[in-house]
Amino acid sequence: MRYLWDNSCMVKRFCQWLYEEWSENFIFVCQEEMVKGTYVRFEYKLRFMREVMVQYLQHRLLKWFDENQRIFPWREDRATKYQQIVSEILLQRTKAETVAKYYDTFFSKFPDWNALANASLEELEEIMKPLGLYRHRARRLYKLGEDIRRRGGRIPGNENELRDSGFIGLYVTNAFELFILRNRKPLLDVNMSRLLKRYFKPGDFIDVRHDKEIQELANDIIEVRRCKELNWAILDYAALVCKNRNPLCGECVLNKHCKYYGLSQGDVTEEPE
Repeated sequence: MRYLWDNSCMVKRFCQWLYEEWSENFIFVCQEEMVKGTYVRFEYKLRFMREVMVQYLQHRLLKWFDENQRIFPWREDRATKYQQIVSEILLQRTKAETVAKYYDTFFSKFPDWNALANASLEELEEIMKPLGLYRHRARRLYKLGEDIRRRGGRIPGNENELRDSGFIGLYVTNAFELFILRNRKPLLDVNMSRLLKRYFKPGDFIDVRHDKEIQELANDIIEVRRCKELNWAILDYAALVCKNRNPLCGECVLNKHCKYYGLSQGDVTEEPE
C-alpha cells in the first residue's frame, strides 16, 4: 500500500483523529521520519491543537444553535439593518429578554435612521430610562444621530468611513461591519469572551477591549460561512449554558475539549459580569 504521509490533508485527518481519541493533553510532534525514502517533517503542536479546537467549537455550537436558538425580533428576516444595529447598542450590559420587551416601544418612536438623526438628547434619555444606564445609552445614540446628520442622512459605506463615524467601541463597530458591511466580525463582549477564555485558556479576566489574545481568537472563530449565526450561537450558549454563575459544565456540548472543564471538573468559580 502506498504511503500517504507526504499528503498534508491525510496527515491533518490522522492528527485530528489522534486528538479526538486522546483528548485534551494531546501534543503531536512528528520529527524527521523516513517514509519511502523521503524525509518529511511535521510539527502539529499547539497551533494545530487550537485549529482543531476551533473547528470543534464551530461545528458543535452551530448544531446546538439550530436546535436551541433564542428568538428575538432583531434576528428576524424582516428586521432592518437599522433595527439590528440599534438593538446591539441596547443589548450592551442588558439582558436580551429585557431589550426584547422594550423593542417595539423604541422602534415605534424612532423607526429609522432619519428619526434617530432628528431626535433630541432629552427625548433619547427619556425613552432609555426603562433600560437603565439611560444617559450613557442616550449619548451614544445621539452621537450616532449627529453623525447621520453630518453625512446628510447617509450611514458609513465602508471601513474607512466607519472609523471616522459616530459608531464607536469595539462591539458596535464590529456589529456594523457584520450586519451592514457584511464582513466576518465577532460580536465580542464579556459573554463571548468568557466562553472563549474558558474553552481555550482559563485565567484572569481581562477587559475585552484590551485582551488581544481573545480578540484574535474571536476573529478566528467566526471565519465560517454562517458567521452571523455562529455569533448568535456563542452569545446564546454563554447566556444559557456557559453562564457567569453556575455554568452547566456537565451538560456542555464542548466539555470534551474545554480547558476550564478539564481543570475544574465541576469545581467552578464565578467570574466578573
